[in-house]
Amino acid sequence: MSAAGAWTETVGRLWPGAHVAPAAPGGAPEGGAVRRELVFLPNAERPRLLLPAGLPGVAAAALRRYSHDLGPRQRVTRTLGALAARTGLPERGLRDRLLVSGGGESVEDHLSDLLGREVVVAVGLGSLRANRKPILHVLTPDGGSVAFVKVGDNPTTRGLIADEAAALATLAGRSLPGVSVPRLLHHGDWGPLGLLVLSALPTGARGERPRGDAPLSAMRALAVSAGPDRSALAGSAYLKRLREVPGRLTDPGHAERLAEVVDRVGDRHGDVVLDFGAWHGDWTPWNMAWHRGVVRLWDWERFADGVPHGFDLLHYRLQQAARTAARSPYQAPPREAAPALDPLGLAAPAAAATAELYFLELCARYLLAAQEPIGGPLRDTAADLLALLHTEAGRKP
Repeated sequence: MSAAGAWTETVGRLWPGAHVAPAAPGGAPEGGAVRRELVFLPNAERPRLLLPAGLPGVAAAALRRYSHDLGPRQRVTRTLGALAARTGLPERGLRDRLLVSGGGESVEDHLSDLLGREVVVAVGLGSLRANRKPILHVLTPDGGSVAFVKVGDNPTTRGLIADEAAALATLAGRSLPGVSVPRLLHHGDWGPLGLLVLSALPTGARGERPRGDAPLSAMRALAVSAGPDRSALAGSAYLKRLREVPGRLTDPGHAERLAEVVDRVGDRHGDVVLDFGAWHGDWTPWNMAWHRGVVRLWDWERFADGVPHGFDLLHYRLQQAARTAARSPYQAPPREAAPALDPLGLAAPAAAATAELYFLELCARYLLAAQEPIGGPLRDTAADLLALLHTEAGRKP
């Protein structure tokens, strides 16, 4: 399916029963009165967003989102783009559109009822990956940011948004100094779809810090949010959970190799004493922003308690490196990642154990996701990471 075809199919789910088809600006509708005209940004071949046509304030607000991943030039470009969008002039040059006509209750109707005000949505879908799901930016017609909505449109993504709802409910009862988390506004079904409605975290162009800066104090605050938990790896609940993963794999070969790796890592590092706590699970520069001295952090669907301190920092650094390095850091032995933990002051045995356990954690995640119906994009990556760990993990250098 083409990129535009996937987005058209998504719009059809969000406006059930409607006729959704490509159209020129101001095109004639089919199948009933026009419900919404949506504009591809920048175009249907490389779509990033679908914006509601004729609402320049909405277009400006949808563009005015900033993450720590954006450099100064990107921030300036995005700010200027948002200012231009408010005039309505750039929209006239966007030719690729979808016309939505007829149908019953739309996602905009449903969210308006839930939130108690009239709202419209900008639609994002992202690139093809195992956890791809529609993300809706919910706004007032004049461009006020109201909420973000994750849409579960298959069993895998419905499970992920349920996990995030549970995570946010847990975090609502914890003290997280220096960290701002979305509020859970609603989680429930709408027809065949699951909806997770979250408060919109404020971001701003002036919240820039050096892109190399990792939010160490915020990571520490999250790690200790459930209280201290220190123990040797061998007797930890974490290692016990890892030993259960091979039994959940449908590929016998993968299950056998993963079990061998877990046993080897447990044997080598079993006597190492580690601090265990919470981690975000996907803390990256593009899932956070600095704003008014606070780390605004979103995408909590991989949150978990009881993991070794340092997982978030390793993930942050290695995901960051994976975007620019000539070779993926996940193709190198885990011991090469251990120096990234230096800011935490871990002793060498604890750093070595934490790095191997992080790689093992990610491998388990990828193997489980790869066996899902939409897990195709991850299968080669999962197999490669398992092969690397089977060769390297748990062995003395």
